Amino acid sequence: MQKNTIEILPKSVIEKIAAGEVVERPSSVLKELVENSIDADATKIDITVEDSGFSLLKVADNGKGMNSDDLSKCCLQHATSKIRSANELFSIVTMGFRGEALASIAAVSRTKIASSNSSDGLGYEIANDGGVQTSIKPCPHNRGTTVSVRDLFYNVPARKKFMKTRRGEHLAIVRMLEQLVIPFSSIHFTVTMDGKRIFDLPSSNNPTERIASVAGAQFAKKLIMCQGSASGLDALVYVSTPEGLRQRPRFQSLYVNLRRIDNDSVSYAVKEAFSKFLGFNYRPSFFCFLDIDPSRVDVNVHPTKQQIKFDNERELFGFVYSIVKKGISGHMEKSTNPVAQNRDQTGNELHKDAFSDDQQDQASFEMSDSFEKTEDRVSQTILTFPSMSKTEEKEVDLSKDSSIQLSSVEQNWDLISCYQIHGVFILAPIKNGVIIIDQHAAHERVLFEQALEDIKRGRSASQQLLFPIVVELSPTEKAVIESGKPYFSAFGFDVDDFGGQAVSISAIPAFLRDSAVEDTVRGMIKYLLEGRNPEEFIEPERRFAAAFACGAAIKAGQNLSQEEMNALLNSLFSAKNPYTCPHGRPTLVRISLNELSRRFLR
Repeated sequence: MQKNTIEILPKSVIEKIAAGEVVERPSSVLKELVENSIDADATKIDITVEDSGFSLLKVADNGKGMNSDDLSKCCLQHATSKIRSANELFSIVTMGFRGEALASIAAVSRTKIASSNSSDGLGYEIANDGGVQTSIKPCPHNRGTTVSVRDLFYNVPARKKFMKTRRGEHLAIVRMLEQLVIPFSSIHFTVTMDGKRIFDLPSSNNPTERIASVAGAQFAKKLIMCQGSASGLDALVYVSTPEGLRQRPRFQSLYVNLRRIDNDSVSYAVKEAFSKFLGFNYRPSFFCFLDIDPSRVDVNVHPTKQQIKFDNERELFGFVYSIVKKGISGHMEKSTNPVAQNRDQTGNELHKDAFSDDQQDQASFEMSDSFEKTEDRVSQTILTFPSMSKTEEKEVDLSKDSSIQLSSVEQNWDLISCYQIHGVFILAPIKNGVIIIDQHAAHERVLFEQALEDIKRGRSASQQLLFPIVVELSPTEKAVIESGKPYFSAFGFDVDDFGGQAVSISAIPAFLRDSAVEDTVRGMIKYLLEGRNPEEFIEPERRFAAAFACGAAIKAGQNLSQEEMNALLNSLFSAKNPYTCPHGRPTLVRISLNELSRRFLR
C-alpha cells in the first residue's frame, strides 16, 4: 500500500515556522514587545538588553496591564485585544493587531510575563519555555506589564547561526529604537544595554525635542517645519535646510499614523521638492509624519508591517511635494527677507495656512512639471572643455588592458593639462586618444589601498587640530565609532568621548581639510551601517578601509585645481589596481582616436 506523502505538521513545528515570519532577529522581537507596551497606553517604558538580545530582552511598562484570564491567553496564536472582526482590519489604529507576536516569541525562547491591571500591587505571572506554557501564579507587580525574553533561539540553533555578529545585532537594536521612539514623544523611554544607559528620553509635547534627543540638538535646530492638510490627510514634515543636504543623509524617516514605514513615493517627493538646490546625488534628511484615514491604507500587506499600501500613491506624491516645496520657499524667504525675519520665531505665520484647494489642484501639475525640469537639466548638460594646445602637452601611453608602463609616471602626469567636467569627471589626453576619470571612484581606489597599508603599519600621517571638532551623533552612530576606534586611529583620527551623544576629534588624516572632517566621519558611519558589499568586505580591515575611502574621497561636484587633478592621476596610476574602485566600479574610460574619428564619420 502506498504511503501518504502529505502529513499534518506537529504543533511544535508549526509554531517555529510561524515564528520565522515575526522573529527575524533580536531587534524584531524587541520591536514587537515595545509596540505592545505602546498599544497598552503606557507613559513609561523601560527596556533592558543583554548580549545583543540573545541572553535577555526585557520590556517593563506602566500600561493597562492584564488580568489572570487575559494573561493565560496572551501567548496563544492569533490571540489579540486589538481587533474583533475582519471589518476592523480596514480601520486599524494600533501598532500591532495579528496576535502572532508573543506566541511566536515564546516558541523560540524562554519567556516570562508578569502583569497587573490594578493599583493594589498584586499581579500574576506566567512562563513559556519554547512554546510549553506553565500555569499562572500570583506575584507582586505594579499596574502594567513586564516581559522577559531569555535565551532567544536556544531551540532553533540553525536560526541563531545565521544571525549577524553580536556587534551587528547590537547596532540593529539601537537603530530600531531610534526610529521607534521618535513619534511617541509623550512616552518616557529608558534603554539600558549591557549595564550602560544609552537612552533616557523624558516625555515631551514637542516633536522636535524628541528628534533632538535622538539626532542631536544642533541637527534638530536647523530643520525646516512644513505642514499641510488635504481630504483625510494631514502632514507634518521636518526637513534639513538646502545647505544641510548630504550624499548620505542621517535620517529619512516616514511615519504613517505613528507607524514607521518605508515608501519610495514620499522619499522621492521630498527629494524633488529640493530639486533646484540639489547637487549631484545629494539628498535631504527628513522626518515625515502622516496622519491618514485608516480606511485609505492597508497595513496587512507585510508580516513585519514595514510596508503599507496607499489607495492613491500619485496623490500622496503631489501632496508631500507641494507642502515641502512651500515650506522650503518660506524658509528661504525668511532667511533672505529682513521683513520676514521679524516674524514669529516659531514659524507659525509661515505655516498657518493649510494646504489649500488651489495647491491640491496644482499637485499633479507640479509633479509632472518637476520631471520635465529634471529632464531639461539633463539634456542641457553638454560636455564642454577648453581646446587643448598640443605644444603644451606630453602624451602618455595608456593600454586599455594593462597597467601603465612608464619610467617616470609623476613627471609625465604633472605636465598633462587636465580638464574637469561638471565637477564629476576629469578629462586627460593620452597617446592615441583620451581618458575620462571618475574623480570620486579614482580617489576611493587610492584611499582604499592607502588605508589598508595604514592598518598594517598602525597609524597614518596625522595633523593635530588647534581646536577639537565636536560632532553630535545618534546612539547608533556613536556605537559605530566606539566599535571601530582602532581603525579610526589607524587612518589618522583621534576620537574621544565628549559626553552625551557627542565625540571630540582632536587629530585628522594629514590630507583632510578641517571643513571636510564631519562629512567624512558621517560618511564612514553611514557606509558601515548600510553594510554595503558584505561579501567583498567580510574582514573588518577591508570593511573599515572601504568606509574610509568612500567617506574621505573627493566628492562629485567638488572643484579641483590643475595641480590637484595631476596629483590624483599620479596617485591613481601608482595604485596596485587603478582601473576599479573598491566596489568594482570603473575609475576611468578610455576612448581611442579611432573611436572618436568613427563618431565624427571621418
